[in-house]
Amino acid sequence: MLKRFAILNAKLWWRSLQGLEVAAILFYSLFILLVVGQFLGVILILLFTSDAEQAQHFYPWITPEIQKMSSLIFVNALWVSQIFFTKINRLRLNDNRKLLALGYPVNKLSNYLNIAGFFHPVNLMFQFFWLAYLVFLADSYIQVIAVFMLILVNYGLINSLKWRFRIYFADKFKHVGGIAVTLVILIIILAINFDFTRYIQSPQEAADTYLGWLYYTPGYIFYYIAAELTFRFEQIFVLIILLMLLFMLHQDMYLNTKKALLTPAQTSSKRSKSHLASFTKWLGHEGGKYFYTVWSHKYSKIQLLITYIFVFPYIILLGDGTYIIGVFLTLIPIIFLMVLMTNMYGFENRELLLSLQLPMKVNDIVNQRIYAALLVTLGGASIVLIAVPIFIESIPVMIQTHLGIFLIALIFLHYILSSSINNYSKIEEVSVMSVSNPVLPASVTFSSVFIVMILGVFTFLVIENYVWYHILTLFILNILMGISLRKKMKSLEGPFKQKVIPKLWNEL
Repeated sequence: MLKRFAILNAKLWWRSLQGLEVAAILFYSLFILLVVGQFLGVILILLFTSDAEQAQHFYPWITPEIQKMSSLIFVNALWVSQIFFTKINRLRLNDNRKLLALGYPVNKLSNYLNIAGFFHPVNLMFQFFWLAYLVFLADSYIQVIAVFMLILVNYGLINSLKWRFRIYFADKFKHVGGIAVTLVILIIILAINFDFTRYIQSPQEAADTYLGWLYYTPGYIFYYIAAELTFRFEQIFVLIILLMLLFMLHQDMYLNTKKALLTPAQTSSKRSKSHLASFTKWLGHEGGKYFYTVWSHKYSKIQLLITYIFVFPYIILLGDGTYIIGVFLTLIPIIFLMVLMTNMYGFENRELLLSLQLPMKVNDIVNQRIYAALLVTLGGASIVLIAVPIFIESIPVMIQTHLGIFLIALIFLHYILSSSINNYSKIEEVSVMSVSNPVLPASVTFSSVFIVMILGVFTFLVIENYVWYHILTLFILNILMGISLRKKMKSLEGPFKQKVIPKLWNEL
């Protein structure tokens, strides 16, 4: 039975790490290295130099206080990143639950799932970063043992917190949205009214101001245990505390996993009687039904919320040119299209099969869903019409930016229509706080960013002497792409019958 478990989950890992997903990860890694390339030497010296006096030979401004502040900022940033990226989906419980029907003991399966979750590629990456950095800071074998136990405790604590967050806020999305919007607004206000330049010019002033506050952050616990836990009595005391926490957190993870395995997935039968019901009715039978299933999914709401609470702060903080403003504004319709069209048929597997039995053309069923997605995108992205005049003053540049956004969205539509067929996957359980999910593959995210950034060079850069020629070219391209898109939509019936319908039946 252990062999069946290992084979099942090995296949799940391999599916998530092949094809364009791997290429996307490598591309993003290379991109980050290029962006921080000029700062990489400074970062490595600050983090991995044990003696500040040696570092001063390269950079005279480095002091022990600055080096300690940099280390604490790094460990806190790594910890916050781990909270958001830690995988807690227990290797698709519905798939593993099938092993219970084959007589596999639930106690053993719970333990194996937790072990496999710890060795998830994303989780394992964070464990490796922690181990590599904290062991570098440690001076004794006892500190190394304490560091290893701390990494296990940290993973168990994050796992437990995210598990409870997911359960508690499952039906309280408004609370999550309200808290997120409030925090982002506060951060924007602080960022606008805060002067960072003096701290960049004088890192020692920043260290003198903020180092004392950093001692009260979670990251200081990691730094203290790895670098400053030197007294033997304190070391033994910390090891006992970590051992107790490790046992408690292991039991908590075990009980949570066991309960999830024995609890079948439940689907909510509540339907909204507010304006949403009228809107779905206006979209038509098939289009309204499709939109309701997408909108009811927590993942969709989170992604669309992120569209607004993150895009506009970036424009305010970084929008010092037409290219940057155009790229960020283009992301609003692009994110809507990704959420609504990447996997158009996985949200309503059974309902779609029932629709196919009705006396209705397959092409009409497909097109109604596409038109519903386009209408919702137009409604949600209409804020771009208001935002462009706010950030851009010149009327010709406004027109060029609007046409550029529309053109990139049309080009992306050509790609996403094919993706809606090829990326079909039945939607089951998707963690609200997990970036690893079956709704939006990494290949689609990679392609969308690539399309926006590359095409933005040709659409948003302004050459004042040729701006009207640029506008005319963009207008003609929009017309041609619109005609081509209409023809493509009429030919979707064939790929839908060949690729999607067989998967619909196979996944029942």
